Amino acid sequence: MRVVVFGDVFDDIIVKPTAPVRSDTDTLAGIERRPGGSAANTAAWLGALGTQVDFVGRTNLADTVRHETALRNSGVTPHLLGESTLPTGTIVVIVEGNTRTMLTERGANALTSPNDVSDALLQVATHLHFTGYTIFSGQPHGDFARLISRAHEHGVTVSVDPASSGFIADHGAQTFLDAVAGADILFPNRDEAMALTGLSDDAAMVDALTEHFAVVALTLGRSGALIGAGAPAGADPQTGARAQLGAGAQISADAPGATSATPGIRFAVPCQPVEPRDTTGAGDAFNAGFLAGLFEGSYAGERPFSRSASSALESRLQTAASRGVATAARAIENVGARPPGVVTHHHGLNAPGALH
Repeated sequence: MRVVVFGDVFDDIIVKPTAPVRSDTDTLAGIERRPGGSAANTAAWLGALGTQVDFVGRTNLADTVRHETALRNSGVTPHLLGESTLPTGTIVVIVEGNTRTMLTERGANALTSPNDVSDALLQVATHLHFTGYTIFSGQPHGDFARLISRAHEHGVTVSVDPASSGFIADHGAQTFLDAVAGADILFPNRDEAMALTGLSDDAAMVDALTEHFAVVALTLGRSGALIGAGAPAGADPQTGARAQLGAGAQISADAPGATSATPGIRFAVPCQPVEPRDTTGAGDAFNAGFLAGLFEGSYAGERPFSRSASSALESRLQTAASRGVATAARAIENVGARPPGVVTHHHGLNAPGALH
């Protein structure tokens, strides 16, 4: 398995107030600077889990070597493009209990484009992952759908994390759905699924989204995750059509990624009880663990969502979900969004400049 991740890479400024924040005066706080970015975090966790992974993104030239080193230390092969004028993206994360408030400067991430992912990378990849942060950065939305088509031409499956319910609300559910048309896996949290479907029931949201994506892994915080694949219960057996998504967005059974021919799979997986220190990046860690578990033991060219593989799909998804919640549990036990410690395992192709 080899995964290409492209998208956001940030400097996270993590602020943990020691008391409730007071306006117009001082509040003591612990403040740390760490590498972050949802896509880069997922890449780092994948690398730490032993997966071969390439990361494509952009930073300011002054910070490129620092971020390359941080990625390599997690077993990732970086392909960072340096910008001379825009700053490296920066997020101030204010952590209060289990809540996070994020103030974001996109910086060089605004120029990260689907066209940055080369055919050379896709030719050696098994899977491609990116997030809504990049979709809503200002790049033409049609370029993302074309990247998904290009990935499929190389036999590469695709996953997307919506990343921000706020951005979905700002730009519209239909805009997001059009941009990711054909993606195989969706990793929403509850707020993002609500923004995309206009629903509030967890099972109903999964049913609605599985009409468009082969697999939906809905993360539910302390309630674990709900996994769905295939036609929802109660769907029309001929068309698979059932639910309406978002404000006026509707997915038909012949849409890319529709799976009405696959028997419906639904199951919940509980979270692993741990003492949380910092929930930043837990969803990114879940995504990495899920993908590592889904493709564990796969051989090159195997298509996990093909009809011939459907009999083994539920077992694969069970393994993936368990690995996802276990990795998320590891993440929240540590401060920061990346895996702790330095990982030294690099793979045969993990050499700077090996692929462009």
